[in-house]
Amino acid sequence: MGQDASKSQPAQEEVQKARTRFCKYLDAFADNPGSTARPTYPGLESRPWHDPADFPIAIYLERHFAAIRDEILALGLDNYQAPADPVPWTGNWDLRFFYDRGRRVAETCDACPVTVNGLDPFSAMRTGPGLICVSRSRPQTHVVPHRGSVNVRLRCHLGIVVPEGDCAIRVGDETRSWQEGRCMVLDDHFEHEAWNRTGLDRLVLLVDMWHPDLTRTEIRLLSGLHRYR
Repeated sequence: MGQDASKSQPAQEEVQKARTRFCKYLDAFADNPGSTARPTYPGLESRPWHDPADFPIAIYLERHFAAIRDEILALGLDNYQAPADPVPWTGNWDLRFFYDRGRRVAETCDACPVTVNGLDPFSAMRTGPGLICVSRSRPQTHVVPHRGSVNVRLRCHLGIVVPEGDCAIRVGDETRSWQEGRCMVLDDHFEHEAWNRTGLDRLVLLVDMWHPDLTRTEIRLLSGLHRYR
């Protein structure tokens, strides 16, 4: 019995640490009544760019790129809509949703089984602050500098159709260009902007993921909080 108790102790300590950190996050809401800005979740590593090789979902998307591209292109160009967030842009930028703030869009998901199969086993974020969608940027479009509202997510971009020329995204102080069939992982809590100064559309699959520093306990607690909100 003593040996079993010692084995379970690290797990108990992890749960207690997670609950303490989550409660600290909730305290920040109470300490800033009336604020429209969400508090920063404590204790998470903060840097603009991450290595896609560290994320199983990015590996899956790259390995299955050909099938995913075919599924997305077969959707056509209907049923795209402007983002709901108050993010300013010039030109034409719209989205085709798989999950829209936690709501599964059956028409899109059912038409893209290979894409969706990569979301279930990994840490895709399918609660309120998370987006899973195809982002279409038309020619001469610029999404101006802005910041994401939460730091509990990272954002994975898979290039689906990337025109040659000046088509890129800046996060923090570094600018990178998309590549077809390759993922990039970024923290959109940093200031960022994106542009397509070419004459063709740019299509990117966007998948929000839980921050890797969050424990399973914290993801469960945050998911419940998001559903309540």
